[in-house]
Amino acid sequence: MGAVGGAKSDGELLEREHELDVLDGLVERVRSGAPAVALFEGPAGIGKSRLLLETRGLARQARFRTLAARGSDLERGLPFGVVRQLFEPALANAEDHDRWLSGSAVAAARVFDPADVGNPAADGGFSVLYGLAWLTANIAADGPLLLAIDDLHWCDGASLRFIAYLVRRLEDLGVFVAATIRDGEPDVDSMLLGEIAQDPEAVSIRPLALSQDAVTELVGQRLGAGAEPSFVAACHRETGGNPLLLLEALKTMHREGVRPDAQHAKAIRDIGPRAVSRLVLLRRAAASSPPPTSASERIAALG
Repeated sequence: MGAVGGAKSDGELLEREHELDVLDGLVERVRSGAPAVALFEGPAGIGKSRLLLETRGLARQARFRTLAARGSDLERGLPFGVVRQLFEPALANAEDHDRWLSGSAVAAARVFDPADVGNPAADGGFSVLYGLAWLTANIAADGPLLLAIDDLHWCDGASLRFIAYLVRRLEDLGVFVAATIRDGEPDVDSMLLGEIAQDPEAVSIRPLALSQDAVTELVGQRLGAGAEPSFVAACHRETGGNPLLLLEALKTMHREGVRPDAQHAKAIRDIGPRAVSRLVLLRRAAASSPPPTSASERIAALG
């Protein structure tokens, strides 16, 4: 099994054995020199980012160079913002900078020019994408490479075009592209995301909601063994088996001293929405939507 040390103890990898086996296989595939693309897809809170973090752990164990970035709804107007997040730390060493941004990769140098940061015209064209692909190839020539991108759906347009361009040119590079995509996000570039998802190398990984058995285990971990079935059933029903909702609710119940018995089975109806309301309100505020009022609306707002 590919779980990194201690991963199961936080409860976020329960019932993720299949996903971890797939990731193990993809890491081995890239180690052999073949490319791989993994897309963790699903609603908010289902565990996509946790699986991406696990991918980074597996890659480190396999001695991959790992470059990571995260899309942001607040920075989608910044051309190549995610590309800079990925590559700038690796290019900080002057010797590597000159070696990797040489030859065909030199066309990408303007992306990392401080004078062009925030310039709407800096998204370039084919030559810049071509240069970035060669930059990736030059880095991967030193050993297997993981590009890990959280919240790809919030990626700026220029960076998203690069990822779509790159995944079609990965053959023999030894590059693993792994990214998370949240379902149902408004105002995303569905065409480019679809192009990435439909690439022959892309593997869609969709973690499922937790079963009642997994909820029983998590309740035992957080609130103590011997949880009564009616309490567990209420937790499962009110959170829909969503790991984020469940863990936030259990954290709040532990803090407030709620016992996992039939008498407190209704507590999740009040505590669950309150535990995640801050997350929901932040998302609704970003979308200029009115805040949800009922428990079911709050859960629906997080997917």
